[in-house]
Amino acid sequence: MLVSNKLMGIGYGVVLLGLVWARMSGAVNGAAGWINMGPISIQPSEFCKLFLSLYCARLLAQREQRIYLRLPDPAPVWGKLTAEHIRYIAIAGLLLLILIEPDLGGFMINSCIVLILWLASRRDYRWSVKVLGGLALGAILLSQLMRFFNPFSGRLEYMYRRFTAYFNPFQYSNAEGKQLVNSYYAISNGGFIGRGLGNSIQKRGYLPEPYTDFILSVIAEEIGFIGTLVVLSLLAWIICRIILIGIRSKNTYNSLVCYGIGTFMMAEALFNIGGVSGLIPITGVTLPFVSYGGSSMIVLSLSLGIVMNISANQRRNREIDLISATKDI
Repeated sequence: MLVSNKLMGIGYGVVLLGLVWARMSGAVNGAAGWINMGPISIQPSEFCKLFLSLYCARLLAQREQRIYLRLPDPAPVWGKLTAEHIRYIAIAGLLLLILIEPDLGGFMINSCIVLILWLASRRDYRWSVKVLGGLALGAILLSQLMRFFNPFSGRLEYMYRRFTAYFNPFQYSNAEGKQLVNSYYAISNGGFIGRGLGNSIQKRGYLPEPYTDFILSVIAEEIGFIGTLVVLSLLAWIICRIILIGIRSKNTYNSLVCYGIGTFMMAEALFNIGGVSGLIPITGVTLPFVSYGGSSMIVLSLSLGIVMNISANQRRNREIDLISATKDI
């Protein structure tokens, strides 16, 4: 199911136009990441996740095929830049547009897609593990250094206040720490078995964004630790199945597409869980398949459809191989 270059080019143009349009639109909760179209709004960075999964998978699969067949490097098309270099620059351009919205959560998730697919296309797994470990260590050190200096100013000041609230939310419980403090209250109120469906107290004006960013806190309050564990286990099962389909695929492109889709679902889940539990600063990332949001649900549905198509092709190929083996006998 390799997508043509022409279709990829059209997709890139649509995503790029959407991100520019969103940047020119009015800000919502400090970020200009939505296109308002009357009764509905579209978040282009959500569609960028699926596009980058397909675009990077195609680019890296073509690169691997060229290396395997020992084909010559492509000729430069502009100065010393080849078409492959220009595509890498185009990917960086999309990430930059998401960052300057500013949408830090969307930027981190889309960056994770590009990074994981690039590492997955390499054969040196030890080196990939070292890269991931170094990036994780660098992120921890950077977050600790931000206790002592503020790299943001002006319109981005609210980002630094989120970091200060993350380190000590109860000190800022009436300001930036209000979200996290009320999330703690909701999780604490739920206990092991919860207060019952629809009986959440924190969602009634205390906890902001109870249907999107903090839906997990409401779930924890209503169905408790056990119910939350069931919900997260089902989500983990879906992600693991997607990655397993990618591992079983004999086609590099299909494998990388599954890895990209599994990566952004896993990153969304980890950022959301970490945010509502205070393990990482709040980034405004939704919980896959659970949080309210039309753009997110459309992208997730399309992604699952693509993965199911890859899985169906795998099963069909196995049946063809089995029939061929039976005829040979």
